[in-house]
Amino acid sequence: MTIAPPARTQSRLYGWYVVTVLMLCQTLAALDAKLPFILVEALKHDLKLSDTQIGLITGPAFSLTYAIAALPIAKMSDRGVRVHVIAGAIVLWSMLTAVGGLAQGMKSLLVSRIGVAVGEAALTPAAHSIIADYTHKASRPKAIAIYSLGLAIGTFLALSLGGYLNDRFGWRTTLFATGATGIFMCVLVLTTVREPAREAPSGQRDLPKGNFLSLLRNGPVRNLMLGGAILGISSGALGSWAPAYVMRTFHLSATATGASFGAIAGGVAILGILCGGFIGGWLAQREPRHAFNLLALSFILAMVAQIGSLLTSDYPLFLILTAISIFLVAFYLAPTYATIQSAVDPSARSFAAAVTMFCISGVGMASGAFVCGLFSDLLQPYYGADSLKFALLILSVFKLWGAVHYVLVGRHLALAQKTASA
Repeated sequence: MTIAPPARTQSRLYGWYVVTVLMLCQTLAALDAKLPFILVEALKHDLKLSDTQIGLITGPAFSLTYAIAALPIAKMSDRGVRVHVIAGAIVLWSMLTAVGGLAQGMKSLLVSRIGVAVGEAALTPAAHSIIADYTHKASRPKAIAIYSLGLAIGTFLALSLGGYLNDRFGWRTTLFATGATGIFMCVLVLTTVREPAREAPSGQRDLPKGNFLSLLRNGPVRNLMLGGAILGISSGALGSWAPAYVMRTFHLSATATGASFGAIAGGVAILGILCGGFIGGWLAQREPRHAFNLLALSFILAMVAQIGSLLTSDYPLFLILTAISIFLVAFYLAPTYATIQSAVDPSARSFAAAVTMFCISGVGMASGAFVCGLFSDLLQPYYGADSLKFALLILSVFKLWGAVHYVLVGRHLALAQKTASA
């Protein structure tokens, strides 16, 4: 494995090429992770699953496993060759995605999704660490934003392409086909991405190191993790259940749902991630408090838009309001992870990213997907076909709580900046 020279002497163009390749890896990961969301109705019918079981499979079984597995793998990434970790992870999650096409019931599908989660858990901590070593602090939010575009692109492909393949070839063939694409990405990573030289440890005692307590003692890091977890509850519920909600409420096929909702959700998420990376990064270089206050305001507006989308019976209006909500929430990705990478010691970047993922995915999104399915089943005797709507309404309010923590992040960063300049 060739080791690239330190970031100061590396070609900027090659550094951005690496960011782009890692973004493609994230696209593949998001495609495999989000694919079951458009297959919910087919899986439920074919495998005789309840909403609670679907919520368990798409929620804790995936997100919690993903978050827990990321912690030991991140430790390995902080010590080993991150490019090899990523390549091996791609092979594992792609293989288990294809194995899911053989599922005969809840247990076998559950095992498949757990395996996919373990594989995908290795990607983001290692990728964020590589990106941090290839970029400087000022350009880091932009680089993280470009990498994070893979989430939106992969989600769009999962909903649109996944819906099309499901309607024409069935959910089993859909899983087989998407799983088989991993081999090409693995080859691309191994043949074109060089392992960068790691930035030397800072030696600063106040920077969080590779343990939980040091991360929790840091005010900005602590509130980013808590705020991200709470936002994850609301976003996890919407992301997991919105396609099923569209099909049940507006009586669309999987293809029509993927083509309309998938295109809108993916497109606006791309714009939101880019805006969050460029605007948030620009503001953070000048006044961190303003950047995070802007994020908090975007979450509040997203909550209002999401509630409005769930109260309308007009599908075009639903799409517009949901698009606004997704766009505003997507702002958080780049500023959150870029701030985490810049706030911790270079020796602990993969671990810090993994702990953040644990909070957002393992605690937040896993809970949101599962609790939403559980609430839907519990509310069904009272609200019938509208039970999923009321479950989503309840969890949409969590965005307000998340906004409070992002305001606190801004205050902590402003105080630290003031202390440093004193």
